[in-house]
Amino acid sequence: MGLVGEAGIVVLGAGVAGLTAARFLLERGERVLLVAEALGEASRVPVALVNPLRGRRFTLAAEGERALEAALSFYGRFAELHMGVFRPVPEGERAKVAGRLGGLRHRWEGKGVLLEDAFWLEPRLLLERLAEGLPLLRARVAAWEPPYLVLEGGKRVRGEVLVYAGGGRGAHLLGLEGRHIPGLVLTLLDYFPRAISYRVYLAGSALGGSYLPHRSDPEAPPPTEGEVEWLLKGAEDLLGYRPLVASAWRGVRFRLSTPSWLAPRRGPQRGHEQAALVDGATFACGYLGALPGGQDLPYLFPVDGGFALTGFGSTGFLYAPWLGERLLEALGW
Repeated sequence: MGLVGEAGIVVLGAGVAGLTAARFLLERGERVLLVAEALGEASRVPVALVNPLRGRRFTLAAEGERALEAALSFYGRFAELHMGVFRPVPEGERAKVAGRLGGLRHRWEGKGVLLEDAFWLEPRLLLERLAEGLPLLRARVAAWEPPYLVLEGGKRVRGEVLVYAGGGRGAHLLGLEGRHIPGLVLTLLDYFPRAISYRVYLAGSALGGSYLPHRSDPEAPPPTEGEVEWLLKGAEDLLGYRPLVASAWRGVRFRLSTPSWLAPRRGPQRGHEQAALVDGATFACGYLGALPGGQDLPYLFPVDGGFALTGFGSTGFLYAPWLGERLLEALGW
């Protein structure tokens, strides 16, 4: 059958979600194999901001406190964490924002609030360190046929459990639908040791944010003058001046939007039937709880042959360690 790889758990995708999950599994003694075309792809953004207080409405991300705690504990083993994210708060909104901080450690400074445990890091070094010691097969997957991943050319990889962590580029393999959201990061000549975030963010030598509407495909369009202008205007509003630009980086994030997985499925066999995996809704309620507004979907759910860990949008670095732990629980660890 042209078998070129086999493991107890095969993870498709080597971005932050796939690498984090594989690292957790390896450290628990599991035979794990990563299959990916490249290391990182969309996760290789110049700077990753790990901030559970989201958007201009200052919404605390679902399970944001737990996710931040897990991220601090896990990433701190592999990368330098640059602590503190300052969020300017418009006049008249301080009381409302204060009510949305939950249990996040914070202090008010001047015109905003400092989230003391939020942080930024450099993803490329993090990904390389996460990958150390992990078996990685560089290949393109053409089909998801549990217990096999079928590679281009017809060869196969076999896993007792398959985990999809491939983001938007391979979502068609499982029939997952969602939004592909282009983002642009400008690298700067200036350096910001403490992150600032309101509409856009400044952290390290990076200025980032999203400008273009979502797309139906994962291909990255070239940067536009409008995006650059929007980012620089956002930076000027925060700093009082426009920073000098050195280069640009484009990425496309995947946000799951269609609950195609909410159908009864059996979980993978690990010597016993897992009651929590009777269907996607039971799993979601058991591990993630209800998400605000009913608009967001859980990012970890059962699929034929295993699990999917995908659809994070811009929250991948925040949620990956916490969901890696939830994956271990789902597997019975």
